[in-house]
Amino acid sequence: MAEDRSTRDDFLELEEEKTTSASSVEQLDDQVAQAQDRLQALRRQAEQLEREKAKLEELSRRQDQFDRGRSEMVDKFTSSLVHVQRQTDQTLKRLEVLKNVQENFTALLQELEAIHPNDWAAAELNKELAQALGAVEDARSVYTKAQAQVGAEEDISAASPFESGDGGGHSFGYWLMAGFAFTLPLFALGLLGLLLWFIQLGSAN
Repeated sequence: MAEDRSTRDDFLELEEEKTTSASSVEQLDDQVAQAQDRLQALRRQAEQLEREKAKLEELSRRQDQFDRGRSEMVDKFTSSLVHVQRQTDQTLKRLEVLKNVQENFTALLQELEAIHPNDWAAAELNKELAQALGAVEDARSVYTKAQAQVGAEEDISAASPFESGDGGGHSFGYWLMAGFAFTLPLFALGLLGLLLWFIQLGSAN
């Protein structure tokens, strides 16, 4: 009887061990599955963090690009406004100079065109000639001074990046010089003809 009881107890213990062993395996499988789930969740979290990191880096890059671009353009506009203001003042001054030159040239041209040697009386010939020559010399003096003045203003504006395309790329001073060169032979011929006419009048008298 004692032997049968011992055999039955051993069998029960073996069954309990099998049950315990099966339960341990199931618990281990559950732990492995839970670990895998946690690992997958950590991976998804890491991927989300990487995406957020990339977004923050892009925002930081764009912010830096904006700061550098704004600083660059503020500096350029600040320095350019000073330069433009200086050029504006010089342009207004040059415009005033050219306006005065235009008025003087117009008045002197009208004065020279109003001289008519054919209307001079023989008795007033020397007086009229002296006045005419004085008017020509005054005109030449004004022309020379205006040429120098405009040339000085042209040198100042030459440093400007705003270049005029008028006149085929030549400056106003250039055309003043060219005009003087073109009209000088006519002045000389006119004076020579005037002197010859006076000589003929003197010979006739």
